[in-house]
Amino acid sequence: MTSAERNRQAAIVIWSSLIVVTVLLLSRRLAGGIEGIVSARPCVLVSSLAVLLSGCGWVLFQQRTAGRPFRIEYIAAVVAWLPTWLSGVALLPSDSPLARGWLFGIAALSATGLALSVSTSPTRLRGGVAGDHSIGFRASEVRHASDLPEVGIPAMPVAPSDLSVFEPVPDERSDESTTQWMTRQSLPDGVEQIEGSIRVSFAAGQRTAAVHVPFSPPFVAVPQVECETVGEEPARWKLSVVYAYGMRVDLKREATDGPAEIELAYSATCASTASEAA
Repeated sequence: MTSAERNRQAAIVIWSSLIVVTVLLLSRRLAGGIEGIVSARPCVLVSSLAVLLSGCGWVLFQQRTAGRPFRIEYIAAVVAWLPTWLSGVALLPSDSPLARGWLFGIAALSATGLALSVSTSPTRLRGGVAGDHSIGFRASEVRHASDLPEVGIPAMPVAPSDLSVFEPVPDERSDESTTQWMTRQSLPDGVEQIEGSIRVSFAAGQRTAAVHVPFSPPFVAVPQVECETVGEEPARWKLSVVYAYGMRVDLKREATDGPAEIELAYSATCASTASEAA
């Protein structure tokens, strides 16, 4: 079991414990087992402890570096957010503006922090607006996730070497009819690198497109991926999921009033052996 998996399990244990305690407290409150609370201190202390524990779980969960779908991030954020204020609701005095204001502030601050950490997570969202970049190669879009076969490869990302900096070569394009380009090379420091580019066509009214890129043969671990978008029309990209055998990139353009073509260039690097990747 990797350290990332252990961190994820620890986060799940923390959140599960908080949810169980919160449910028990709310059940007792609804059943009349917790009555006559006049001080805001229990509410403040319990909610503060819940925020600290839930925050620790969130930090552990975010240390998992393997690619995750966005829905997993958002579900985890909701699970981490609920106990921060619901635990205090169970001990809320019947008439205490201080306790109510405290719970409102806790809920707002924790929700803001979780939302910001999800949107800026480097392993989940890395995007840019298409600008004046010179990309000299193209590739076709793979339209189905089934194009990427399941392969039992360990998920261990590595840091890119100094020789694997993503610098697309403008003179690699053969002609305008080229729709797919990819090259793979072994760098002197033992790093495998794949570079390529994809030309994605958008129909009129279409805003988003998903691009699936297979890595064949697969890397020995989850690679480090960098992307760039190219085209006259502004567009953003996000790395939706990365495996040792392929990745999915979601593209979203700003305008939808007409058809458009946007190039997505990418570079994937990984140590050539499992020992180096570890």
